[in-house]
Amino acid sequence: LGGDGVGVLSVVQVTYLNRGLASLPGFYAVGGMYDSSRFSRVSDAGGSETGNAGVYAMFQQMVYRDGGPGSQQGLTLWGEVAMTPRQSVSPLPWFGGGGLSYQGLVPGRESDVASLGVIHGAFSRDLRGTTAETVVEANYQLFLTGGLSIMPDLQYVIRPGGDRSIKNALLLGAQVAISF
Repeated sequence: LGGDGVGVLSVVQVTYLNRGLASLPGFYAVGGMYDSSRFSRVSDAGGSETGNAGVYAMFQQMVYRDGGPGSQQGLTLWGEVAMTPRQSVSPLPWFGGGGLSYQGLVPGRESDVASLGVIHGAFSRDLRGTTAETVVEANYQLFLTGGLSIMPDLQYVIRPGGDRSIKNALLLGAQVAISF
């Protein structure tokens, strides 16, 4: 939550995990948090306030399995939402996203994962000159030999930083990972 670090952060989460042996696998979680630290106000007025809280929910659910029971190949939907409604100290009090991933989309590449998603965050009304930012993202994670993977990534950012005066941006990147 971003406080001054002098306080207590408490987090509670309830998770349901369906391993999908007889059905399609899924993951569901809801949680909440409270931080008793002091937080700077996001407005130009300055000052600080004590305490901030938030709630969140997220899920991943396979909706189509390509292969027999236990196969990881197929289509999975995901979504998330988070709220820290105290806008005076929360620069991004509302955030949500959703998308889909398909493992094994390309024949012969059963471990690779293609994903498409959209995330949206609404900035605090106390941050002058900002509204919301939306990101549309597509990526493809290629699993190579020896625990190496590479993931090219394409993003289109609508209203970067929630500022209407900044043009939308097209970003191209890549992530390289090594698993030991």
